[in-house]
Amino acid sequence: MTARGEPSPGAAGEARRLNGSRFAVGVIEYRAYEELEACLASVGEQTIAPRWVRVVDSGGKPEDLARALRAWPEVEQDVRENRGYGYAANRLIERAVRDGDCDYLLLLNPDVVLDPGFIAAMQASLDADPGAALGGGRLVRPRDRRIDSAGIVLGRNRRPRDRGMGELDSGQFSAEEVVFGVSGAALCLRIAALRDLEVNGEIFDEDFFAYHDETDIAWRAALMGWHARYVPTAQATHERGWKPGERFEIPVRIRRHSFKNHTLQRVKNDRPLEWLRDLPLIVVWEVTRFLFALLRDPAILPAYVDLVRLLPRALRKRRIIQRRATGRVRWGA
Repeated sequence: MTARGEPSPGAAGEARRLNGSRFAVGVIEYRAYEELEACLASVGEQTIAPRWVRVVDSGGKPEDLARALRAWPEVEQDVRENRGYGYAANRLIERAVRDGDCDYLLLLNPDVVLDPGFIAAMQASLDADPGAALGGGRLVRPRDRRIDSAGIVLGRNRRPRDRGMGELDSGQFSAEEVVFGVSGAALCLRIAALRDLEVNGEIFDEDFFAYHDETDIAWRAALMGWHARYVPTAQATHERGWKPGERFEIPVRIRRHSFKNHTLQRVKNDRPLEWLRDLPLIVVWEVTRFLFALLRDPAILPAYVDLVRLLPRALRKRRIIQRRATGRVRWGA
C-alpha cells in the first residue's frame, strides 16, 4: 500500500511483500484524522503487506474520512454511528470472516505507528503458536520511548494493568511469552478462534462502549482454552489517550464506561472458586475504587445506574461463557 503520488515498489518487491499475506488490518478511529494518516503510512511500509485495510470512522462524516484517505485510495472506508470500540471492532471482524482467506485481523487505534516488521513478526509468532487467539507487540511512547505496554497482566484483585507502563525500555521485556492479554491499541485476533470467543453474536461486548474491551476478551479467551501471546519483535509507538496523571482530561462519560466495565467483565468471567480464593484482595481493591470515585471523581458514580441496567444482560452472557469454560486464567501479581 503506497500513498498516491509516491513511487510504487517494483514487481519483485511487491511480490515479496504480498507473498504469504494472511493478515488484514482494521483501524478504529474517532475524528483523529491527522493521526490516522501516520498510522496508515506505517501500515503501507510493512514488509508483508496486508490483504486489505479498512478504516471504521465512528461518528464521523463520509466527506471528512474521504479527505483524510485521499492519499490512500485502496483503503476501504466505513463511516458508522459512534456505538463504541466493540461495535466498530465487530464490523471489522465480520469483514475478515467474509474474506475467507484471512487468518489474522490486526485491530489498530489511529494513534499507533507500526515498525515495518510488525506484521511479519506477529504472523511468524502466531503461526508457531496455534493456541494463541490474541497477539500483541511491544508498544512504546513516541517521544521518550518509554514502554506503553508489554502485554497485560490481571492481578488477583482483578485489576488489569499494562506491563512496564512508563518504564524506560532497557530490554526488560525482550522475551516472547504467553501473557494474560494484550493492549487493544494494537490487538491481533486469530480468525480460527472466533467461534469460541463469540457470545450472542458478538466477539467484543458492545455494552462496554469504551475501555476494558481487551481484558474482557482476553479473560474469555483464557476460559475457552486459548491464550494471548506477547511478541516483542513486533514493535510500534502508541500515543495513548488516557495517561497516568491525566485522568480528568478524559470526558466523564468515558470515565463512567471504564468504571462500569471493570465490574461487567468480572460478572461475566469470574469463577466462584477463584473469586472466593481472592476475596480479601478483591474487597480491598473494590473499596479503594469506590472511595476514590466518591472523594475524587464523584461525577462517575452514575456508572452504577448503567451497571444495574446492564446487569441482566451480563448475567445471561455469563451463563453462556461459564457453560463453555474449560481453560485456566493466568493470574498476575
